[in-house]
Amino acid sequence: MKLIVLGLSLGSSWGNGHATTFRALLKAFAARGHDVLFLEREVPWYAGAHRDLVDPDFCRLEYYPDLAALESWKDEIAAADAVIVGSYVPDGVAVGRFVQAHARTSAFYDIDTPVTLAKLERGDFEYLSPEIVPGYDVYLSFTGGPTLDRLERHYGSPAARALFCSVDADKYRPLDVPKKWDLTYLGTYSPDRQPTLDTLLVEVARRCPDKRFAVAGPQYPDDIDWPANVDRIEHLPPVDHADFYSASRMTLNVTRADMIAAGWSPSVRLFEAAACGTPILSDRWDGLDQLFEPGREIMLADTTEDAIAALREDAAAMGQAARANVLAAHTADHRAEELERHLNEAMNKKGERMTHTTRLNGKLTLVAGGAGFIGSHLCAALLAKGDHVVCLDNLQTARPSNLRELESHPNFEFVEADITGPLPASVADRAHRFGRVYNLACAASPPQYQADPEHTMLTCVVGTSHLLRLAEQAGARFLLTSTSEVYGDPEMHPQQEGYRGFVNCTGPRACYDEGKRAAEALTFDYGRMGRAEVRVARIFNTYGPHMNPDDGRVVSNLVCQALSGDPITIYGDGSQTRSFCYVSDMVAGLMALMESGGDGLQPVNLGNPNEMTVNELLGHVLALTGSTAAVEHRPLPIDDPRRRRPDIDRAKALLDWEPRVPLAEGLAATCAWFAEELGGAGGQPMVAAAE
Repeated sequence: MKLIVLGLSLGSSWGNGHATTFRALLKAFAARGHDVLFLEREVPWYAGAHRDLVDPDFCRLEYYPDLAALESWKDEIAAADAVIVGSYVPDGVAVGRFVQAHARTSAFYDIDTPVTLAKLERGDFEYLSPEIVPGYDVYLSFTGGPTLDRLERHYGSPAARALFCSVDADKYRPLDVPKKWDLTYLGTYSPDRQPTLDTLLVEVARRCPDKRFAVAGPQYPDDIDWPANVDRIEHLPPVDHADFYSASRMTLNVTRADMIAAGWSPSVRLFEAAACGTPILSDRWDGLDQLFEPGREIMLADTTEDAIAALREDAAAMGQAARANVLAAHTADHRAEELERHLNEAMNKKGERMTHTTRLNGKLTLVAGGAGFIGSHLCAALLAKGDHVVCLDNLQTARPSNLRELESHPNFEFVEADITGPLPASVADRAHRFGRVYNLACAASPPQYQADPEHTMLTCVVGTSHLLRLAEQAGARFLLTSTSEVYGDPEMHPQQEGYRGFVNCTGPRACYDEGKRAAEALTFDYGRMGRAEVRVARIFNTYGPHMNPDDGRVVSNLVCQALSGDPITIYGDGSQTRSFCYVSDMVAGLMALMESGGDGLQPVNLGNPNEMTVNELLGHVLALTGSTAAVEHRPLPIDDPRRRRPDIDRAKALLDWEPRVPLAEGLAATCAWFAEELGGAGGQPMVAAAE
């Protein structure tokens, strides 16, 4: 594997724990046969005398002076198998965007995860920002436990994996040196650690003047009143760490406040001290007991008295037990194997995600109208592909039962809201997280959309405007589900996308027909102006499970009436034609269109080109249900189309899509579903309505 790492520092361990972490990890990674290039930003505080690794023998170390200079490394970054960006890298957000734009596979290695998340919460985007988290194929974290779930669910990481710090077991081992100190601490000054250090070491030193102590690390303020029996070591280079720990009868582990709050955040010093066989006295945090067994491998203290009591113990056996633990599970060799596994996982999934940008970016997918007939099937299919789906629906015509099987899915969210009004905060506040927006929100059967024509028109126009603005803000791709109704009562047969239709713009169906035509115009304008990537599907008659029994569509009418034994209603003489597409085929077409290439500035018919009369459909339904119900004829509704059949040549050419489910198979599944619905309703007759 060719790996490139852009980290805080490899060449200097002064004032940071990143260098020793990267040195151990990358040395072990290179030993597994991989090629490593480390790119370090050149800064004055890590240069000169503070640079203690000049020419590593396990990787190539190069420096770049500023962000613009990264351009010269673009070809190498593009050619690498994987590129890792580390926490606290200067201009880290811009570096992350650059890497995501050019690398085959990108990863973020957060050596400071709790600190990072605390910074994000307060809007401090020093080296990471929420909008670039989903773009990293894997988020490698020094912190495990619940934080990993938070990174995926809240910040949209497609894969958050624990990659704890580790230790180079060749360099950190017990040395035969005299014991010089009773209790030591190694770490850079941090204001949130200092109170614990005061309690568990400084005050202990004051109370135990007969014992010796040491604090090693830079940046401690001059005004700290160190007791006379505390040795201060301003900088302790890694080459001297093993001597330092081996000369300590016990060493102290102090954890930063953010890491205590997050838990599962072992520091590199914890493993290094243990590898040297030095007994460890530590503060408490969740997850520590899953790494070291308290009382056998580590001692815990809350007060000065606890620390004084610990110093009285003969803890040599505890130090040896901790060393055995580290050698078995926490060496750099173990972490290198884990890193290799995580990167391979990300690279193997990359091919699949490249064909589905929402998964590639770890983005959310919004399905407006997702509780409806087609919408609920679309949500299920997207979840099966691995998307995190936010279903938005006002439940005006949809049924909550359509979502029953999805509610327990960990990647499914339901938001009850109407798109004619402002989008709810749970959607708007996460605008940057959406990668795909499907608009299926509108009543689709004549009785439903004619019941409140004003709302139907506003849903088509105002609602579409709201969702397009969301897509524009998010940089998301937008798909509008338009309708064959834009062709009206067509004079061209079959209907091609270039046909402009024959619509009665003043009739009772105009709220839907003209509303969808206006929604198409608005959508294509956004696309032409470059405000959003858009796709428009013109859906023809679709059927299947989750249809509303009383929605007035011809399939639901005929099936429900046949099953209930009520007279079967046929409008007109039954010679009008329709083309029926099973819902799974329709969903496959919508998803293929969403991910299709091209500029998207042309509508695409989705439907089944196999045309039949309503009387022929009735014959199939009667055969499947065994019904002997009488047939009643009623007048055709106003503007009811006489013929309807899609030309799907464009869908075949652009999407390689055409319906695959035969009518007999689809109708059988639909009849079985409605039979169960009727049984669940106590066998009550279904209300017949117009087609």
